[in-house]
Amino acid sequence: MEIAIILAILAAAALAIELSSMTFYLLAVAAALATGSVVAWAGASTGWALAAVALSAAAGLPVAHRVRARLSRPTPESEQLADPDAGHAVRVESVAPEGLRVAYRDTSWGARLADEYQDTAVSPGDLLIIVGRKGNDLRLAPVSARTSAQPADPDLGHLVRAESVAPEGLRVAYRDTMRTGHLADEYHDTAVSPGDLLTIVGRKGNDLVLAPVPARAPARS
Repeated sequence: MEIAIILAILAAAALAIELSSMTFYLLAVAAALATGSVVAWAGASTGWALAAVALSAAAGLPVAHRVRARLSRPTPESEQLADPDAGHAVRVESVAPEGLRVAYRDTSWGARLADEYQDTAVSPGDLLIIVGRKGNDLRLAPVSARTSAQPADPDLGHLVRAESVAPEGLRVAYRDTMRTGHLADEYHDTAVSPGDLLTIVGRKGNDLVLAPVPARAPARS
């Protein structure tokens, strides 16, 4: 019985360390030690108890490794949350078979539509949303797209109506209430009048970030 008690104590210690470290490997070790303890309590010899520990560990450790790898693997959601560009609007400058050129942060970037939007027609001047990045290329989606890049902001792509225009910003009607907002940086020179429809392309604090409808680039001088 001494081996059963020793294995039980070791199993409890491994489990306590696992709860503080969350390695999943020690969980498998604790389960193997507990199995050996049960075998010993059942009256088996020390050799059989240790064999049970070894066999249980051999079966449990690969499972723990797969679980740990799956949980630590980045998801599309976590990658987007880690990308400060996700959800920002860009303006298409040119369209070519090899990809798009878009205006973002006062410079020109290479970009492509995300896989699920490859069949979407895009023209110079269109407004698109950043949903990811691959190397130096941005991955884009239509403004109205419901993508995993925007799980926390269901407002993107919705239409609002301008109620009033003032130097400090806009007041818009959205979801039966009044909201404050301002035009996205690339549309600051666009004239807006009360009654105009705008598209929500982002958020800054409590203010909605807006673009004209249709979301086309303002004319360049």
